[in-house]
Amino acid sequence: MATDYTYARSAPVLVIYVKYKDKVLLAKRSDKMITYKGLWSCLAGFVDDEKTMEEKVIYEIEEELGLKKEDIKSVIKGDTYLFIDQELDREWIRHLYLVEITSPSIKLSWEHSEYVWITPGDKNEKGYKTTPGFSEDLKKALALAGN
Repeated sequence: MATDYTYARSAPVLVIYVKYKDKVLLAKRSDKMITYKGLWSCLAGFVDDEKTMEEKVIYEIEEELGLKKEDIKSVIKGDTYLFIDQELDREWIRHLYLVEITSPSIKLSWEHSEYVWITPGDKNEKGYKTTPGFSEDLKKALALAGN
């Protein structure tokens, strides 16, 4: 049975960076989201059911990007750590993942309104207003792939 963390002060979440070749996906959170509306981010989702972490990562990729398990080249787990967002007065227990996909063709769900593929470190990366902790997590995620 799923646990509803929508308004919980502390919640376990997946933080999923999606990579295709040398590009990383940046997705804009839609106005229908409870938190971080209109900010650019990686994929994220509550750890709220009985699935294994890897099953949950694959589920989020399928749900948010319209991809299939076969479209995933690799799933690499990073650190799990506590991130405190003082502005929202929420604690996120972040489970960091890097997922490499086989094609840049995706179909966004209602959770995101648009997307771009960025080259990490490119000056254009700085032009996007991102969710708290995005840049730091991106560096950690890329380190998982040896970048």
